[in-house]
Amino acid sequence: MNNTTTSAYLLGIDAGGTKTRALAYRAGDGSPIPESEALAGPGNLADAPDAAVRAILDAAARCSEAAHALTGGACLHLTLGAAGFSAMKPDSPAMTALDAGLAPISQSSTRESDALLALHANFGTDEAGMIVISGTGSAVFYQEHGMRVLRAGGWGNLLGDGGSAYSVGRAAVRMLLALLDEGRISDAEAFFALWRDAIPAGTSFFEACAAGPLIAFVMRRPKRDLAALAPGIVKLAEDGGVPDAAGHLSRKILSDDTAALASDAERLFRAIGRTENAPSDEPVPVVLTGGFFGHNPLVCRLFREHLEAHAGPLVFRDAADPTRAVIRHYREALARRGAE
Repeated sequence: MNNTTTSAYLLGIDAGGTKTRALAYRAGDGSPIPESEALAGPGNLADAPDAAVRAILDAAARCSEAAHALTGGACLHLTLGAAGFSAMKPDSPAMTALDAGLAPISQSSTRESDALLALHANFGTDEAGMIVISGTGSAVFYQEHGMRVLRAGGWGNLLGDGGSAYSVGRAAVRMLLALLDEGRISDAEAFFALWRDAIPAGTSFFEACAAGPLIAFVMRRPKRDLAALAPGIVKLAEDGGVPDAAGHLSRKILSDDTAALASDAERLFRAIGRTENAPSDEPVPVVLTGGFFGHNPLVCRLFREHLEAHAGPLVFRDAADPTRAVIRHYREALARRGAE
């Protein structure tokens, strides 16, 4: 190992629908440099390309500056995993600006979706395994031996995203609208008030318990605003002090939504020939990742119960930091250069 590698660093960026996070790692041993961590605003390139690019470049620049100050070295590889990446055209103004802004930090880089970033952080180059993502949105990915990647779900909030924070918030709004349609105004208002009180202070909420404000919030506000209300549903499901009806409704919302995400995972098991009628003795490694899973153990438990009832054997692993994907990408780049 030479001195250049010892002092150099790698930079990983996880740009999601809620925030952008960058972290550097020492190139020599892959250890993280916690003091280099930099946070910025939402980094979904499809939702708001210009704002996402600014957030990504801001986090990357501050992380790189901190890592250089701490190591005295240069960045040997940069990995960006961004929500909405697959929807972007390479020659779009946003991508052109992104490329221009990242190039001075590292000439060697990997760009991919935030979902693949999580997959590559958790599984090695020739390792089989599944990641299930539940954050603002949701998706399931399976990497086969030989690196072929299969996907289920991840269709976006209009078509799917079951089990995500956005989907849970949407399901709760649908429930309120159904109660209002049935003329159960007092029931709707009671749940509305409990939900409002269960979310953190300062979180944007609906103007009133009426169809117009509820629909307008969902249709006009950024996805992250509705997703930010989902932890309130989790709190109502967990809180034994709320009325039985509110707790039951909240638990049903979470159960139904996590079942939808488990159904996405089950389709991948069928795609690889793992079904109840064709079991395998080799357990499949499964990683649950994403902010909604990470902050809500109840959501993880409900999902696991649904999945284990229809697929197996499984072995659940703790999720790795998504920015660690840069270590795999750097080593793959070194291997390619060595083979040339």
